Amino acid sequence: MSAGLARVVRIAGIALVSVACASTPACDILGSSKVAQGQRYQSDDQRYDPYFDNVHQAQVAAAAWPDEKKATRRPLVNALALTPDSSDATILDATEQRARKGGGGKLDLASAHVTPSSGAGDPALFAAVEETVRLELDRARKLKDKSEKLDEMSKHGEELKKSAETESFNRGADKADEKKNEKNRELRRELYGAIDATRTLSQQALRQSKYAQQFLDDLGDAVEASSGPRRPHDRNESKPLPPAPPPKAEAPKPEEKKPEEPKASAKPKPPPASGKPKPAAAPPAEKPAPAEKPAPPPAEKPAAKPAPPPDEVFNP
Repeated sequence: MSAGLARVVRIAGIALVSVACASTPACDILGSSKVAQGQRYQSDDQRYDPYFDNVHQAQVAAAAWPDEKKATRRPLVNALALTPDSSDATILDATEQRARKGGGGKLDLASAHVTPSSGAGDPALFAAVEETVRLELDRARKLKDKSEKLDEMSKHGEELKKSAETESFNRGADKADEKKNEKNRELRRELYGAIDATRTLSQQALRQSKYAQQFLDDLGDAVEASSGPRRPHDRNESKPLPPAPPPKAEAPKPEEKKPEEPKASAKPKPPPASGKPKPAAAPPAEKPAPAEKPAPPPAEKPAAKPAPPPDEVFNP
């Protein structure tokens, strides 16, 4: 935790001690309680330490409430060119004066929407009002929830305190151990401080939630910019908060094209079919059978000698 935040928690703890002393007979116990001063306490007993840790976390969160309040008003403060520390009264007066120049409008808390009374109104101002309403409604709901949880923590602390007191009463022979007596007194002192701190924070959270609701009612009157005085609102009046307005619509983001993964074995695509069907391919010609070798011609017999003529006489 930063030094600045620790200082805020410590100051808040001292304020809680003052409140406790005015309403609790155990003021001398609370005065020396670490928890009551916003410090973290550990008893080294797992039956109690988780509770003390939760109480300290709640104290640290409560120290940030003023900054959270400023954050919800920041859109409107920026639109009005005011300082970040401007009071609610200053913000409301500046809003009313500027809204009157643009003709005013009607604020619907349920939808966190401003409808101009005439013409286009003041779009920049109305957009800032709508954003502040959304943030402040969310803060008011969270504070109300925290108030209930802190009240439950206070009741749980009461149960732990009774358990510690019973344990102290039933210690028997250990009562003579001064070291254990002091440790038990320290534990009960810190439980007193934790109970009182959570009870006070619960009341503060509920009060801040009501103040936030009153600010929204006054903001609606300021946006309307009527000529008459603002309607009075009772800060102690507890009204149910309107349901959460729908989130501001955002322009859809273009889908990013995923790179195509290369296919494992891409087969070549067949050529596109032409308009006219191609004629069927002729079947392959059969190979001619190998020609048989011609048989050799028969050998010619020698020609017979011609017979001698009859009138020829043989003369040896």
